[in-house]
Amino acid sequence: MSNESVSQNPPVARGWAAHLRWLLPLAFLALVGWLAARGIDEFDLPEMQRTLLDVPTGPAIGIGLLALAAVAFTGLIDVAIARWLGLGICVRDMLRLAFVANSLANVLNFSGAVGSGVRLLGFSAHRIELAQGGALIGLQVLSLLLGLSVLIVVTLATGSMPIAPTTAARGLAIGVLIAAACYLPAFFFLTSRRKLMRWLPHGAGLPPLRLKLTLAGLSLVDWVLSASVLYGCLYISGAHVKPGPMLASFAAAQALGLLSLIPGGLGVFDTLMTLALTSGGYDNAQVLSGLFLFRIAYYLLPLLAGLFLGSGMLAQRIPGMTQLALRLRTHPLFGLLGLPASLLAGIGIRILAVLTFCAGLVLLSSAAIPAVREHIEFVREHLPLATVESSYLLSILTGVLLLGLGRGIDGRLRVAYRLTLWVLVIGALLAVTKGLHFGEALFLLVVAALLRTRKREFTHRAMSLTSLTTFTWLSGLLLVVCAFFAIGVWAVLGDDSFDLWYFGAGEHSSRMARGLLAALLGVLVYLFWQSFAVRRPPLKLPNRKELESARAVYLEHGGGEFAHLSFMGDKHLFWSADRHAVVAYGAVRDRLVALGSPCGPPSAIKRAILDFRHFAAAQDRAPLFYEVLEPDLSLYHDLGFDLFKLGELATIRLAQFTLAGKRWEDLRQAVNRSVKEHLTFELAEPPFDTVLMTDLENVSAAWLAEKGAHEKSFSLGHFDADYFSWSPLALVRREGRLIAFANVLPPYGPNGTASVDLMRHVERAPRGTMDFLFARVMQWAKEQGHEQFSLGMAPLSAVGDNPYARINERLAALAFQYGGRFYNYQGLRRYKEKFLPEWTGSYLAYPRGLWVPGLLIDIAALVAGGYRRFLLGKR
Repeated sequence: MSNESVSQNPPVARGWAAHLRWLLPLAFLALVGWLAARGIDEFDLPEMQRTLLDVPTGPAIGIGLLALAAVAFTGLIDVAIARWLGLGICVRDMLRLAFVANSLANVLNFSGAVGSGVRLLGFSAHRIELAQGGALIGLQVLSLLLGLSVLIVVTLATGSMPIAPTTAARGLAIGVLIAAACYLPAFFFLTSRRKLMRWLPHGAGLPPLRLKLTLAGLSLVDWVLSASVLYGCLYISGAHVKPGPMLASFAAAQALGLLSLIPGGLGVFDTLMTLALTSGGYDNAQVLSGLFLFRIAYYLLPLLAGLFLGSGMLAQRIPGMTQLALRLRTHPLFGLLGLPASLLAGIGIRILAVLTFCAGLVLLSSAAIPAVREHIEFVREHLPLATVESSYLLSILTGVLLLGLGRGIDGRLRVAYRLTLWVLVIGALLAVTKGLHFGEALFLLVVAALLRTRKREFTHRAMSLTSLTTFTWLSGLLLVVCAFFAIGVWAVLGDDSFDLWYFGAGEHSSRMARGLLAALLGVLVYLFWQSFAVRRPPLKLPNRKELESARAVYLEHGGGEFAHLSFMGDKHLFWSADRHAVVAYGAVRDRLVALGSPCGPPSAIKRAILDFRHFAAAQDRAPLFYEVLEPDLSLYHDLGFDLFKLGELATIRLAQFTLAGKRWEDLRQAVNRSVKEHLTFELAEPPFDTVLMTDLENVSAAWLAEKGAHEKSFSLGHFDADYFSWSPLALVRREGRLIAFANVLPPYGPNGTASVDLMRHVERAPRGTMDFLFARVMQWAKEQGHEQFSLGMAPLSAVGDNPYARINERLAALAFQYGGRFYNYQGLRRYKEKFLPEWTGSYLAYPRGLWVPGLLIDIAALVAGGYRRFLLGKR
């Protein structure tokens, strides 16, 4: 029996129905809470604990196996439908896929997303067409309630009535049963109308009567097996209920649990069954213990088994999730199932992280609840007193550590994985030595075994300590520890004979008070560990030898528009795994910002982008590619990046360059004026002498003082002697005195682009000095046989200039239009436009889901030289 039948809520798009999905579960929880408060007189936790500890091990294992078989049996419904549809999947693979889907759906089903999503991923792996996969899911969902309806018909026909505390409650339960029984004829009617089954594949026809009867029979056995698991759990807990009334009560509670839209009917089913059975004269503690065992046997145990069987199955399909989601939106069943495909990404690791957190919660909960005196006395007879008391304190310490380590598991940290395995095993041993908590120990060992099966996925080396995710996990840790402290303080205040140093079998308050110190120590140990063990490794700047290696790649394969900026020495170099391609990048906060696309042979670029992304993910950082150009956009799109247009790059074909004609009028006038102004041009090759470097520094300092500016970095050059030593310098002198200069960016590779980077001049330089410098540099580049010359970027040019652009780009268009007060966007565009260049779009490639304005602020701080200079204007 799978609770995926909860998912039959149709798509709600407007009005009150949009809120029904949330209001209905809340209303049901409030109602059952009110019924529980009125109907359950007492809740004896120690008695319930004693009942659970008295459960015989052999029968408990047998019931667990029965529960696994019951969940596995549900897969026969998938097999029957697959045979009718003619799907090419073998029975074994179909049963495995169905088991994983059903085990996850029973616990985590949200609007049908989990079970249906797992099936669709499995069908995609077996190359099953979407229409056929959707048809199987549709029939499977419709068939699940059949068995419950048949079961209700049988119980009503045999006169078995649900147990209820009052006549009115019994009438309500019977009404629910009759309503649920109506689903059986409704199913046969609906599946006989082609108009209502139009989502079936063309040519498949309507489900034949034989198939519908088979599905009804299989579903009936499915629900009977589920009820048998519950009966067994109640029986071994001491509640020997009569099968007939229990079946009727079970059916009514399950029907209301499904109607509540809560996964597994959690809270609703349990409360209704408790009210029914306790009103029938059965012991409260025994009933609650049986329901608790039912949740473990039928829900938690199959969930763990499903994670084990499905280990790696989801991870292998995650790269295709986006394409799958786009395909699903075109299918009629998408609205019915409400499948958010992104929910499935990384679900296995996330569940393991939650289980790790729950393991810590279990250890603290068992420490907060008074231990069974007989067990304490037993272990003290066989173990030294110091061992027993130490086990109690250490179990609290390990519990707190597991609460925090859940964040490391969620972040796929290798160091967290290793430590968590040891802590889980140690916690299991401590659970036995502190009070014979074998169930607790078994749970911890199962979590450790599941972690071991996903060992290969823990590849990350660091994580962010300031992210919202880290803050959320830390808040959960502190909340649980604070609750533990509250329970401990309450226990101490309620014990008049409290003595911190009294060691006795029944002195829970004294033991609890000592445990508070262990909990505080655990918090401190975890915070200390997190501060040092998961810190990101320092990024090293390249030395001269590494820069020479990068330059060899640029010369052979080309370096794009920004390769020469690598030699500023302010960027790190990342080499792809095969050492064929290199990425120059900077770091700001939790971003790794690559400048342009990777450089290397075309066949190595894709691999380099993926390697860089893995490198960033291993440090819990976001990989960004800043100023990637239009020809590369499809590659970034295919690799899962979103794109934001930054502006346009202006380039000139040097074959078209000449000082004649109107297009080059400004440059021609500048050259002619240079004769009158006694200006001379020189292209100096490195190395440069001390006298020249002193003159350059004086011009640069004068320019910065005049502009009131500070040196930039990353995507803009700054004054640095080592940087200048990698390329020629364009010098303009007036009567022998240096008045302007620029460092020339030489082209790299067969189709490289020449340009200039750092341009500085003195305040009294004649008008047109820089145009004169531009003209001479372009003449030199043309004479050298270079094909293109870059005039640089026009930021925000042609960004968001149509009504269909994204909201972020439309906001950027407003900055381009009205932001002239802060930056001369339009003036820069007009200056470069007069040369009639070719414009190439420049983009920011970033992982999906990141907030673009925040990324742009981070990049602005990186260009400014850090947040301190960006915000305060100084280092």
